[in-house]
Amino acid sequence: MTTLSLKQFVPSEICLKCNGCCRYKEADSAWRPKLGANDQQSLADLIIAGDVLDTQAYIKTIQTCGEHFCRFLNGVDNTCSIYTKRPFECSLYPFILSKTPDVVKVYVHLSCPYVQDHLPRAEFDAYVVYLKGFFRRMDIRDFLSQNNIMFHDYSFFAPELLHLFDL
Repeated sequence: MTTLSLKQFVPSEICLKCNGCCRYKEADSAWRPKLGANDQQSLADLIIAGDVLDTQAYIKTIQTCGEHFCRFLNGVDNTCSIYTKRPFECSLYPFILSKTPDVVKVYVHLSCPYVQDHLPRAEFDAYVVYLKGFFRRMDIRDFLSQNNIMFHDYSFFAPELLHLFDL
């Protein structure tokens, strides 16, 4: 997790009740969060103690009953063991950063049930304005440039995404 404060769009109590995030069809899913340098520092004790990251800094999964869960997700009670220290990418979700050769784009993942219930609405539009301001901050720009390892190219998933703005 970064020390940068990011206001949540999806309330924590709703987020932790959802059965969507943190579950993947494949062990090597591109949807798994990737840890930037700040995230790796914050979770260093866990990374050192266990088999947490793959060679590209993605969080590894644990297979249970044919599903692949984030290794920090307790599938029984749907809690995250690192929720208060979760990676930046997890804090940002359902908004995502997608890196193309020319630009980093900000999208919202339309598969998120909370987004489906709140798009388009004033609350959603206000959060997008907040995100634009957040990403214009110099400390955030510095953070992103120092942690660009966590950017993915999500263009393959374009039908599931709504482009909001470019950074």
